Amino acid sequence: MSHLNQTVSAFNLRRYEDAARQAAEGLATAQGRDEAFWMGILETCEGFALLTDQQMLKAERKLVGAMEKLRNFGFRYNNFEVTASLAGTRRCVEEIRLTRQVKNKLFDVSLLPQMRLAAKADD
Repeated sequence: MSHLNQTVSAFNLRRYEDAARQAAEGLATAQGRDEAFWMGILETCEGFALLTDQQMLKAERKLVGAMEKLRNFGFRYNNFEVTASLAGTRRCVEEIRLTRQVKNKLFDVSLLPQMRLAAKADD
């Protein structure tokens, strides 16, 4: 199983630290444009790990950085649905900001996104 598949699988199980480890392995072997892609994926995973540790400000900063990197990759990159990931991350950043502003508001975990790989056509 590729690093991307393992990263997506761990992320979708909300095992964000495992997903970050897989993304770090993907980043370690990446070159050129793939390096920026993997850095964005890694920061996304790290951001959600921080979020689950209730570190809202750090999570927000990490997720904003991830979005800045990934937004340059269009709709899909390396079989990864970039646009869907960005939309889910953006919703969570907005919820983090709202949670930080409103006293006693809890983060709505139903907003935690899923990562998606592009569907492969049947041969």
